[in-house]
Amino acid sequence: MSDLESHLRARYERNGDLQDLEAAIAGSEEGVEATPQKHPDRLAGLGNLGNYLSRRYERLGNLQDLEASIARLEAAVRVIPDDHPSPAALLNDLGNCLSRRYERTKNLQNLEAAIAQSEEAVEAARVDDPARAVVLCTLGNNLGSRYECSGNLQDLEAAIARQQWRHHHKMILTGESG
Repeated sequence: MSDLESHLRARYERNGDLQDLEAAIAGSEEGVEATPQKHPDRLAGLGNLGNYLSRRYERLGNLQDLEASIARLEAAVRVIPDDHPSPAALLNDLGNCLSRRYERTKNLQNLEAAIAQSEEAVEAARVDDPARAVVLCTLGNNLGSRYECSGNLQDLEAAIARQQWRHHHKMILTGESG
């Protein structure tokens, strides 16, 4: 995969020109299609494509983009090697997309899938991984959403605990106190 797509995405983030995002998606799709199934670059290509499609969903609200994003991220997750240095970020991206699908459809199965994915991301995050704070936050938010649906106090307590862990973890990494 080339850096062109990531630069186009960055320019889209800065200027909001949808053509840049469209070009990043098109280039990523071509790159993924041209990359052999077992090639190590396929993981990054699928992950990037999934994230670009997610951004387009956020901008346009087309559910097909979200579904395509989830499909690409699921494909990326399936090919994460056991020795991958930081799988938590990709697992968290998938959890976020599943959460967005729940927000859109209000189908509780989507929220349960988002929670399961977020829990997997937390398990995959090393203690010294800066992404750990982010995945703890995502899990806490998803548990909070489930509490809003269920009224189950255990979900609220678990959401609070994850947010407290996130805060504690962030303080340890940054050297902050109290």
